Amino acid sequence: MQNTFTQIGLGTSTLASLGKSLSFKNAKKLFDVAIDYNIRTIDTADTYGSGDAERLIGKITKGKRKDLFIISKVGYPYLDVPRYLSPINQFGKKLLQGVGIKKNFTKKYIINNIEKSLKRLNTDYLDTYLLHDLEYSDISKYKEEFMDAFYMIKKKGLSRYVGISSNNIDLLEYSFEKNNLDVFQTKMIFNKKSTTFNDLKKKGYQVIVNSIVKQSLEKKLNISKILEKFDIKKDYQQAVLIAYYTYKHKLDCVLVGTQNINHLMLIGGVYEKYEKNFYELFSYMDEFFL
Repeated sequence: MQNTFTQIGLGTSTLASLGKSLSFKNAKKLFDVAIDYNIRTIDTADTYGSGDAERLIGKITKGKRKDLFIISKVGYPYLDVPRYLSPINQFGKKLLQGVGIKKNFTKKYIINNIEKSLKRLNTDYLDTYLLHDLEYSDISKYKEEFMDAFYMIKKKGLSRYVGISSNNIDLLEYSFEKNNLDVFQTKMIFNKKSTTFNDLKKKGYQVIVNSIVKQSLEKKLNISKILEKFDIKKDYQQAVLIAYYTYKHKLDCVLVGTQNINHLMLIGGVYEKYEKNFYELFSYMDEFFL
């Protein structure tokens, strides 16, 4: 069993998206490369492809479950008609979300949907189950409901860990109360609140970053000059940043969402190099944050 997060994870939000989905053959190649580079954390959600991403992952990973750490999420509305009608699912999901159907974090909805996710993923358990894009309004409305659901999920062994996925940085303060949660997934923070990651780690959370590259980052870090100084190819930028932030904030996992096998190989190979040989480079990069 893959007992914990790998420091790079594969995001699958576009794996089965309408008009962007991969064939089984190409998706399998992508996953094989990910495993070869120890990218064994797989992040998905019930609404990615309206269930089709989970189905594809379940098919690809058959016989490899013990080698992977699988995360899924719940909350957004979606349709779940039979697989052969999957295009209707995807159009239906867009329609439901487009007309403003709100997220649902009731106990019944969460339990029902983790069972559906497990069936699509062809597994008996998840490694982590997250509330998808939780907001403060959801907490005030559903807290007792989702905490009861999480209790039952862990008691039944349906997921090893539970937690929150949210890009509302202020919601991190809510998590400091612990609330019997295990994992917090969010985007990278590039301001004075970056110390929040260290605070989360001290509280016992596992932290996943779902987006680490930001347009303004190049200007802030002057990354092109850093790469030039250390004779690093420009194509290596994302992998170097992943290695740096993982080290600096002791992140458990950084997700990379890509369908490009060469891009994934580049990330995996370069990350491995700089994760193990970082001292001089990372010390220099630290100067930009002092």
